[in-house]
Amino acid sequence: MWKTIALTLLTFLFLNSSLAQIKVPAFSFKTLDGKDFTQSELKTDRPTMIMNYDPYCDHCNEQAETIKKAASKFKEKNVQFVFVTFIPEKEATEEFIKNHFEGTGLDYTFLLDPEIRFESYFGYTDDALNIFLYKAKGGKPKYFGEEQSAETILNNLVN
Repeated sequence: MWKTIALTLLTFLFLNSSLAQIKVPAFSFKTLDGKDFTQSELKTDRPTMIMNYDPYCDHCNEQAETIKKAASKFKEKNVQFVFVTFIPEKEATEEFIKNHFEGTGLDYTFLLDPEIRFESYFGYTDDALNIFLYKAKGGKPKYFGEEQSAETILNNLVN
C-alpha cells in the first residue's frame, strides 16, 4: 500500500513539474526593422501576452485600447507584450503603436509575420484575434479568441 501511495505521489509531482515547464513555443518573426526575433529574446521570468492582431481589425483595436487604459496595472505586474501581425504595411503597425502604446511605459514588441507562420507556431484557430497568456512561472498557457478585460488578462497571467 505504501508503495502505491509513494508511486502515486511521485507521478503527481512529475506531471506537475513537467507541466510547470511549458513555455512559449519556438518561433521566428521579423521586427519592424526587418531583423529576426525569436522566443529566446523574451524575458522568461516575466508574464507574457502574445497577441496575433490585424491593425485594421476593430476587435484588435478595442483590445489594444483596453490594455492602454490599464497600462499602470500591467506595468505593476511587469507584463511583457508581443504583438504579431501578418499585415505587410509597416505604416499600419506604426499607426497602431502610436494610437495605443506610445507613452504608456509598457514593455511591448511588435513583430511582422510575412510568411504567415503564427498558426504553425501557436496552433490553428478560426479566430480573428488570438491572445496567448504565459505565466512567468510556467504552466499551461491560456488562450482567448476574443477581446478580454484587463482583469481577465491579469488574472490569467499572475494568479
